[in-house]
Amino acid sequence: MEKEQLIFIDDSVRAWLASLDDIIPALIDEMVTTTKKNRFDLVTNVDKTIQQRFQQFLTETFPEHQLFAEEKTNEEVHPHEGHVWIMDPIDGTANLVKQQEDYCIILGYFVDGVPMLSYIYDYPHGKLYKAVKGYGAYVNGAPLEKPESIELKDAVVSFNALVINANKMQELFDASFSHRFIGSCGLDSVRVINGQFGLHINTNPKPWDIAAQFLFASELGLKMTTLDNKPLDYATAGPFIISNPGCHEEMLDVLNSGAGYKK
Repeated sequence: MEKEQLIFIDDSVRAWLASLDDIIPALIDEMVTTTKKNRFDLVTNVDKTIQQRFQQFLTETFPEHQLFAEEKTNEEVHPHEGHVWIMDPIDGTANLVKQQEDYCIILGYFVDGVPMLSYIYDYPHGKLYKAVKGYGAYVNGAPLEKPESIELKDAVVSFNALVINANKMQELFDASFSHRFIGSCGLDSVRVINGQFGLHINTNPKPWDIAAQFLFASELGLKMTTLDNKPLDYATAGPFIISNPGCHEEMLDVLNSGAGYKK
């Protein structure tokens, strides 16, 4: 893809994201929450409206682009072919509902399976994380440096303790420096991207939870794999780790040793 075309798409999407600042407060003031699979699986009018507006934006601005997103069936989308956007309109919906904080918007742009642009918009804190293929990663326009390599014993690690058995969880606590968990795959991953966390693990992410992280990992020298240390397919997702290169293999060794981590 030509640099000029990529810059035009980036400018257009960032302008669209900026427009949400005038929309989201009113949506939250009138927030309507429903459940999907269970009482913990929440969706709101905020999620639905943001996704609908992005679909409208693509239709009007880039009609040849497809949208693969959380709040739709995606049956007509071929995620490895052509121009595809993968979107989580609100990553961390439970945090939005219960805290009105610690949620974000995730966007990943792929062309024939190659990540070209990525965005994680931490709306409550006004921070837009962006990655551009071949041109690095940024937060609010300022370049992000590659995190320094750290060993597991010095790393803050992020995972949901509810999905890991008690014995393995204690091993992970003992092997690392400390544990934190935000409950938004995008924001937990951002802490790895900016060097605050050593790693983030998610045992059940969907494509829209991890779409943006591929390009950030590539541009910043991070490791992003399955929990078996194999390549990860963005279109199917599944258990994954995004990690500082200094603690990636050590973490997976601890995680999978013995009987492993599964309950």
